[in-house]
Amino acid sequence: MKRAFTLIEVVISIAIFSIIAIYMYQAINTMQKSNDISSLRYEDDTKEQKIVKLFYNDLFLQTDIYAVSNITNSEEFDVFRLRTKNSIHAMINPHVTYFVKDDSLYRIESREFEDIPLTYDAVERVKVDKLMENVTLFRIYESRSSYLISYQSKEKFTIFQVSLPQIPANSNNSI
Repeated sequence: MKRAFTLIEVVISIAIFSIIAIYMYQAINTMQKSNDISSLRYEDDTKEQKIVKLFYNDLFLQTDIYAVSNITNSEEFDVFRLRTKNSIHAMINPHVTYFVKDDSLYRIESREFEDIPLTYDAVERVKVDKLMENVTLFRIYESRSSYLISYQSKEKFTIFQVSLPQIPANSNNSI
């Protein structure tokens, strides 16, 4: 007696294997799409967290933390200028300017404050970083010792507050 599969048994097993393979492909495809979406969200959150951290570092490391920063309000977007010890381009106490141009938020580091828009002569003296695109809102509000920063990009609205330490009015600044 031969021990072999009949043609019907082989066809049935191939059909069952095909059905299982189709479901497995769909499950793997769905998992891959879900992975892609979550990794894009993670990249966006990481990028946004980097921008918020950059604002925090610039504000907390101002060279004169108790001086008034220069905020220029316009109808569309604010321009924010300060001097800080925070540099991402290895400059010593750079002047930093945040501004929006062509729906993109930029950060400029330079040795001196530069006028916006930049001139051709200023290009060699500054380092420009594009922080985000599709910016529809960029506003900064300043109170005595805190800043409220808000921006909107890709229909995602972000708002956060940076509160700086206060020096009591009767404190002695000598060491």
